[in-house]
Amino acid sequence: MKLLKVTKMQFKELVDTYDDNVEGMEFFLNIETGEIVMLSDYGDDEEQEQLNELVEEGFNITYFRVPHRDSHEGYKEMVYFTDTIKDRALQSELYEVLDGGRRIFRRFKDELSSNKEELERYYRYLESRNRERILDWLEAIGIQLMLVD
Repeated sequence: MKLLKVTKMQFKELVDTYDDNVEGMEFFLNIETGEIVMLSDYGDDEEQEQLNELVEEGFNITYFRVPHRDSHEGYKEMVYFTDTIKDRALQSELYEVLDGGRRIFRRFKDELSSNKEELERYYRYLESRNRERILDWLEAIGIQLMLVD
């Protein structure tokens, strides 16, 4: 296991990156420095090309592609969270949203926003799950994380 020392801010950025799924953009973790770099299909400048080459040369050695939460995983998280809601009326409304239709993620958050406390709890829940998944991923690639100040 390789030890990677990162600040709390770097770890938060890594967790946030896991939740950031933008088409045409990929994120890579430098396991030497803890730095996250982004490669984009939308830029052809010299800096982007140099970064591309750097990541390609160090792919799965120094630079590892940061996974991201897919929609199936996100849907399951909404279901699990809905199961924990004590307000039966809100829970029922959320189950209706989860039954299908378009823009489920947006409608789920819109419905949940009627209860600010539950919305905040949902965001804390997601962040906690994302942290767990990132730690599992790091372990899978042979990295032990150490938070430093």
